[in-house]
Amino acid sequence: MKRGATKEEIIRTTQDLITRNGIRAVRVDEIAQTLGISKRTLYEMFTDKNDLVSACLEAMSHQQRERIVACRKRRGGNPLQKVLRLTNEYIDNLYTVDHRFLSDISRKIIFAEHYDEHREFWRRELTDYLETCRQEQLLLPEIDAPAFAEQLMSTILDLRLNGTVREELRLFCRTILRGAGTRKGIELIDRKP
Repeated sequence: MKRGATKEEIIRTTQDLITRNGIRAVRVDEIAQTLGISKRTLYEMFTDKNDLVSACLEAMSHQQRERIVACRKRRGGNPLQKVLRLTNEYIDNLYTVDHRFLSDISRKIIFAEHYDEHREFWRRELTDYLETCRQEQLLLPEIDAPAFAEQLMSTILDLRLNGTVREELRLFCRTILRGAGTRKGIELIDRKP
């Protein structure tokens, strides 16, 4: 048995296992065995599986925030192309994990806070971009940016959970944005960055 796995190693390994197999499918025994440590060693650092999964979710949230900051820093393109980039980033984020993980986290009450915080973070970012597009008259004036962002994200998630492939989701988002765009907005969406 290996001694001295760090907290970060345990979190990283657990994150890999739960994102590939879902939270419910991964057992503490499997995590300990994968790391080559005893369950006792694992329980010295985390009170239970839920505590460990919560630490993984915190680490994932941090990584996702970094991805959005990087997405914001990319300057090229018009506002609607930036919305498309952000929705593509959201879609890519959903494909970094197995659909069972998404289903588990959205349904388990103990992780609801992490799930809600994650969705709210993406929703705020998307709403800000959409509001900019509406102010620049690139989206139809009747578009309610927060409601549109929420509905778009919910639909993307539902489609992901139902097995829609990544490229179909990207095309779906592009089509929805074209439908919500003004003539000027549609021209900008179709323009190459």
